[in-house]
Amino acid sequence: MKIENKKKVFEYLGFLVAFGVVMFIATNTDEAKKLVGYVMTVLRPFIYGFVIAFILNLLVKQFDNTFKKLSEKKGKPYDKKQHRVLSIILSILVFLLFAGLTIGMIIPNLKNTAVSLYNEAPELWDKFVDFVDKFKVKQPKLAPYITSAENSIDSYVQKLIETVKGNLSNIVSTALSKVKGATNVLLNFALGLIIAFAVLVIKEELVKEFDIILKKLLSEKVYKKTSYILKLANNKFQIYFKYNVIQAVITGTGTFLVMLVTGMPYKVSIALLITVTQLIPIIGAILGTAVSALLIAAVSPIKAIIFVCLSILVQQIVEKLINPHLMGKELDMPGVLTFLAIVIGGKQFGLVGLICSVPVVSICYDLYTQDIRPKLYEGIAELKTDKKEEEEKPKERKLKKKNK
Repeated sequence: MKIENKKKVFEYLGFLVAFGVVMFIATNTDEAKKLVGYVMTVLRPFIYGFVIAFILNLLVKQFDNTFKKLSEKKGKPYDKKQHRVLSIILSILVFLLFAGLTIGMIIPNLKNTAVSLYNEAPELWDKFVDFVDKFKVKQPKLAPYITSAENSIDSYVQKLIETVKGNLSNIVSTALSKVKGATNVLLNFALGLIIAFAVLVIKEELVKEFDIILKKLLSEKVYKKTSYILKLANNKFQIYFKYNVIQAVITGTGTFLVMLVTGMPYKVSIALLITVTQLIPIIGAILGTAVSALLIAAVSPIKAIIFVCLSILVQQIVEKLINPHLMGKELDMPGVLTFLAIVIGGKQFGLVGLICSVPVVSICYDLYTQDIRPKLYEGIAELKTDKKEEEEKPKERKLKKKNK
């Protein structure tokens, strides 16, 4: 009885706390937003740390398995703690090396492209103006429309220049705030990397402690359901990230081979850029192709057009033929649901929503198909049997009367 009374007290306290939080948010919206913002600022390095740890864990597992196999081959005992630290260090080095190579090769090329476009812009503009003037002479009927379009463009450009001049201070302050924001992101990322290292070293102990806490706080039925959902989420996210990385590497490699055969410039830089941007659903492919085409256009506009066509072809081959065989039915969802998940997730939560929306919706879809839908069908089947029984009862009565 004492245990039941304690549970009831905790339930009432939990209800009162939840009700108080809801009332505080409802009556003090601005203060609640500030409080949530402050809490998120404090927790951001830890969030970064757990996210980095989850992603790096894929690499850590591979290194752990490799060290275990090597120890077994040599006949030496497998020292889990010692090899775990080495696995984490190697995983971080691989991650940082890939990021450093990508940034180090792409940014200088983008800078050179911007400089060359800036230098060639006056000449390109003069050529365009000459072409328009010659076209007006050849097509006098279209000349008035072209002139009006030119005047409209001139007025828009003038308005844009005036707007920029009028809001120069705001633009500078916005740029400074963006720089400050980027600095904060880098700082949080560095702190997150340290937290991720600590989490990965003791990940088994953390999982055990978390499991014990869940057992103490939840009833057996709720605990089993929660454990099932957490395992499902872990499985879905791991599959999604793992095969997305494989798909991105295949796409980047395919792009590199196509560029090598067709003699495109910036082969390695663009292959790395395509690999990185391919990790972002839908937008990543478009962004990577657009930036790559801009790089090539500085050398040859015709090659840039050819590259766009070939890049789309490679992406379609990987997406339609290779990716379904890689993922199998692990993240099997209707195409419309996947598209809606990406669109809504990206709009509401930005880059994080774009990356995480598909596995989250896949978890919900699995829970619906495995738990909710069978119960609905059972309910429908029971209703049908009840209706059949009701329909058959009058027939049985009539037969009984006839028999009498």
